[in-house]
Amino acid sequence: MDLGAMLRSGWIPTLEGFFHADGRVRRVVYDGPQLSWFRLGPPFVPDWRYDTDDVTEIDWADRADLAVGKGSVCCGEGRMGADGFFARLDPAGTPVWAAFMTRSNPFLRVRVEGAMATFTNNLDRSVTIDLNQPDYGT
Repeated sequence: MDLGAMLRSGWIPTLEGFFHADGRVRRVVYDGPQLSWFRLGPPFVPDWRYDTDDVTEIDWADRADLAVGKGSVCCGEGRMGADGFFARLDPAGTPVWAAFMTRSNPFLRVRVEGAMATFTNNLDRSVTIDLNQPDYGT
């Protein structure tokens, strides 16, 4: 799976997960659209033999630039109404990683303050991550 090509073409796996461009995949754990907590779970290996058709179109809703040379972050939604995603892009606009959630509701806004990125859904609930943490870096 080429995550970069997939995201650039407007698609993402419909698996609840944190997808890194180098092929690593981790579970995402959260409490639904309330987003009162969010964390990355254990690594897993999707069975792409069965999951290759499990992709959805995505609509990008917002994007925010990071410090010079650090790229940007973006967010949006999938086709099912309750889907949401957020991602980090390198300075050339190539996806570094993306988190996709089937029950988060669409993420409509992203705000960056220093190394903290906050992604807010349509219910005005947010996930804030520290881009300096190894999982969220480049």
